[in-house]
Amino acid sequence: MSFHITNQIIKKEWTDYNKHMNVAYYVLVFDESWEVMLQKFKIGEDSAKTTGMSTMVVETYITYNNEVKEGEEVEVFLTYFDHDKKRLHYKLEMYDKATNTLSALSLIHISEPTRRRGI
Repeated sequence: MSFHITNQIIKKEWTDYNKHMNVAYYVLVFDESWEVMLQKFKIGEDSAKTTGMSTMVVETYITYNNEVKEGEEVEVFLTYFDHDKKRLHYKLEMYDKATNTLSALSLIHISEPTRRRGI
């Protein structure tokens, strides 16, 4: 089951000379979306500061399916797969809101902050 996390309007400074979103900003949109989800479940920045416990990305895989251009709006959805006491596996999908087409996909593995892989 997928959950809507956030919407984002593509900013001019995020685009490159080809007039579509630069690779680095796909990562930024996914990262900011993840932070929204962490805050919704009260396990984000505030929790990290008060409990000393946090998450860190160990591995990520991104596909770029369709270009996104300045001014377009994207929606980001989260699909949860599995977890244990050290790991969480999920997928973030970015859709062009106007056409409902998949723009990018991010598969992510995170682990507790042990500073090592733990896979």
